[in-house]
Amino acid sequence: MTRTVVLVHLNSLDLGGTQLCALDFAEALVPYGYDSHLIGPVPEVAGPSLLDVARERGIVVHPYREPETVLAHSRILAKRADEIGAALVHAYGTWGAPRPIYWGPSLFGRRPWVLTMYEMSLHHSVHRHMPMVVGTEYLLEECADRPGLTTLISPPVDMDRDRPPAQEPSGPGVGIVIVSRLEDNMKSTAVGAAIGAVEVLADPDVTLTVVGGGPAEERLRADGAAVNARLGREAVRFTGAVADPRSAYASADIVLGMGGSAARGLAHGRPLVVQGENGWSQVFTPETAAGLARNSYWSPEVVESADVMLAENLRGLVADRELRHRLGRFGREFAEQRFGLEAMTRRLAEVYDRSAGAYSARSWFADLPLEVRRVPAKIVRTLRREDATTA
Repeated sequence: MTRTVVLVHLNSLDLGGTQLCALDFAEALVPYGYDSHLIGPVPEVAGPSLLDVARERGIVVHPYREPETVLAHSRILAKRADEIGAALVHAYGTWGAPRPIYWGPSLFGRRPWVLTMYEMSLHHSVHRHMPMVVGTEYLLEECADRPGLTTLISPPVDMDRDRPPAQEPSGPGVGIVIVSRLEDNMKSTAVGAAIGAVEVLADPDVTLTVVGGGPAEERLRADGAAVNARLGREAVRFTGAVADPRSAYASADIVLGMGGSAARGLAHGRPLVVQGENGWSQVFTPETAAGLARNSYWSPEVVESADVMLAENLRGLVADRELRHRLGRFGREFAEQRFGLEAMTRRLAEVYDRSAGAYSARSWFADLPLEVRRVPAKIVRTLRREDATTA
């Protein structure tokens, strides 16, 4: 079989759901004739990173120090694409690399490129003519008039790697687990709501374990310590970032999460409460499953008293062991049908197969007006920075 080399760009090599998806796809695409070479900026967060996971799996990752200008960034990516003989470039994320790819390895359409957008909304600055992968059904609908090929591929879960443990947790109490990057953007409100919900429940049998690290970790740890002090016990625990969170999912009686983390909770056969970035939450059940899947297990809805809302969603699960087991079994079956790695890899291989015919010099020039429109705004930003420096 002829091998096709793909340069895969990640906006971060810190641990995160999108990054792990890229690793999973890199492994799974090998039988389809694709060799993926990952590249991304040097990790910013101390501790375990994607480099550790990739090393364990034998996947090539090339870290680099991200330059300040688009031109310098484009040269780095073009050089790496030439070094490995890449026939295709695949970018994960709409910030950071799409412009350097456009002006670098894909300049004038010399290489097709694919963009995976697992964000929850489509910004007007995203190029319109290259093949694009979206992770939510509603975004696929919003892209109906987009000139470029658009394909729905859910963030995949390896159903063999992420599966229910051979032996279920048998200890006393109910363990709630959230696996998340601890960032102020999108994540910290949900984690804060989980910490608050433990206090609202005030159930001595309930514990919350937060698995992850990031810029908001210190503040969230302080919130957890304050709750522990008021409850008089260690109700909230932090593990920090871990390279492999499977044991955390396996140890949970209930999983909290959004996006890829929620999907992995379902794959592990755990009852799931989906959280949104602004505090909303909902139990994953046969009645709510279709709607939650359409939105990739996430919501932008702003709610008051997010901790109270989450506590009410948790109360029935905490009290009913059989309900937890029943919803866990349903979640696993749902996961197998909707976002198994094998099925999602076939879709991505089809996108790769079609990319050469779906992107050309004409596609590149069709997006040039979008780039031209950025120039006045950049000049204004530069002048403002100079004014601030001289003021």
